Amino acid sequence: MKKAIIFIVSIGILASCAKEKKIEERYLYETDKVVDIETGDEYIMEEENEITVVHSDGTKEVIPIEEAPFYGSTFSDDYLRYLEEKMQQRKERILEAKKNQIKEARRSRYASISNEELLKQFQQAHKDGLDMSRQMDMIAELIDRGVVSSEEAPDLLEISPELIDFDIELEKPIEN
Repeated sequence: MKKAIIFIVSIGILASCAKEKKIEERYLYETDKVVDIETGDEYIMEEENEITVVHSDGTKEVIPIEEAPFYGSTFSDDYLRYLEEKMQQRKERILEAKKNQIKEARRSRYASISNEELLKQFQQAHKDGLDMSRQMDMIAELIDRGVVSSEEAPDLLEISPELIDFDIELEKPIEN
């Protein structure tokens, strides 16, 4: 009887130890990757619907996100949500940097021109029908300098406010 009880308890312990770990226990979420703690594989999402798997031996393979072993779990949802937030933040930082770069280029382009002279140049360019992107560029600088307000811009350009984009990049530098 004693041997039977020990045998049953041993089987129970063995069975509980042999159970496969839950996804949340097997995969560890690190800043920009998911690590399989059993195999050492790393799952990195670099493209929107693909995951790059870096195996413990250093080899890499790209798999669809649906084939990731943790796909469809709450763990996967949390990871994807985190990556989307991170990607959105990165896009916003890049966009902000680009806008600042455009503003700085515009500021240096018109640095040697006085407010009055720039306003005259804009009025002449508008009268001559100069490229609209250049006109918007001049107006944006005039707004930054406080010479005209953003509410006046559509009237000066004679276009709808929805069509105005002050964050445009000019192809060629303007010659003064």
